[in-house]
Amino acid sequence: MLTPLETVTTYYARIDAGDLDGAFELFDENASVRFGDNAPIEGRGSIAAHVKGMVVPVAKEIEHRVVTSYEVPTGDTTTVIAEAVVTYTMRHSGNVHPHNAVTISEVDGKGRIVRQRNVGNLGPVIADHKAHAPS
Repeated sequence: MLTPLETVTTYYARIDAGDLDGAFELFDENASVRFGDNAPIEGRGSIAAHVKGMVVPVAKEIEHRVVTSYEVPTGDTTTVIAEAVVTYTMRHSGNVHPHNAVTISEVDGKGRIVRQRNVGNLGPVIADHKAHAPS
């Protein structure tokens, strides 16, 4: 079984490899994910659909490079705090947008992500997509 940190880095690696279905196999069926100040997304299927809808039309490639990470035991889960540089290579413009991001993931004893919070500035990525995507 993966350690909690390995669960999170495997999630990133699968996203980066384009294996979005495999990435979300690492989430508990009833997981929740929150992006920035947005409302939480509840359930693995809803999370996967949201991320696929956000990533597939926008990015040709994504790379997560973990800069710093911490594992903190928090009762029934282990909280993994990962600071990463996330680089988007845009599908339509080819432009490259790196940004700093922090992900806080709670991983249960079965190695499943049960809660995740993501903070990063996707403003340049969204603006590039709006400017270059076919209408």
